[in-house]
Amino acid sequence: MACGRARTVRVNGLDLALAEWGGGPGTPVVLLHSLAAHRHWWDWTAPGWAAGRRVVALDFRGHGASAHASPPAYTFEDYAGDVVGVLDALGIGRARLLGHSMGGFVGALVAARHPARLEALVIADMLTSWTADQASAAARQASRPSPVFASLGEAGARFRLQPPDTRASSAVLRHLGESGVRATAQGSWQLAFDRAVFLHPPVDPWPFLPKIACPALVIHGESSGLMDRAAAERVAAAIPRSTARTLPGAHHHLVLDAPEAFVAAVDGWLAGAVTAPG
Repeated sequence: MACGRARTVRVNGLDLALAEWGGGPGTPVVLLHSLAAHRHWWDWTAPGWAAGRRVVALDFRGHGASAHASPPAYTFEDYAGDVVGVLDALGIGRARLLGHSMGGFVGALVAARHPARLEALVIADMLTSWTADQASAAARQASRPSPVFASLGEAGARFRLQPPDTRASSAVLRHLGESGVRATAQGSWQLAFDRAVFLHPPVDPWPFLPKIACPALVIHGESSGLMDRAAAERVAAAIPRSTARTLPGAHHHLVLDAPEAFVAAVDGWLAGAVTAPG
């Protein structure tokens, strides 16, 4: 796995961290992670798109190595504004935008608000509704103290996915745990993300999905508990130029469960859906 070249850009008053792979004239690929995750979730897929093009994985505000917003400002509009700001800061006019879970929601919002900036959109296993029980669970997560780890090794060993179902190896989970913490002044380690990120607005993509003009792929894990085939097809039906696909054997965290198959599925769809050069 190749972690990419680390870089920081100043966007909307915050220092946002990202990683870059590759280079060349092809349309850049921009990767957006899920809630409470970070850019390293793309370490196993990003190199697959890096031949002849630039690949960028962003740490959202309040996540990974990016700055926390103070006071907390973690709406989907905030994240979408940061994505556009990153495109501007990097000199990227048009991109292929790929987002997993919350990243898929944010990517769809960017596509709807800024149609000229996207050549193609991939929505991977996105939540499409928000219940009172989910809101209560999010509030509990936000109020919990962040765990403290004595070492990077302990952070990696104790890392668990939510939801927990996965085919990812223990080495993958250890890497995510070790790359998702920050050192404290006391010499210990804490989760990097701001727990206030859980207090986002209700998930409701239906008003803006029909406004997405670029080709879109909606792909879900075959065994996902967050987006089943019916939900993927409903999202695809709401987007004018969209296709729904299932990634066999994968759960919600499909970019970790089957990274090579995910890259192949995206590339196969792009070959038929995007006619522009690159």
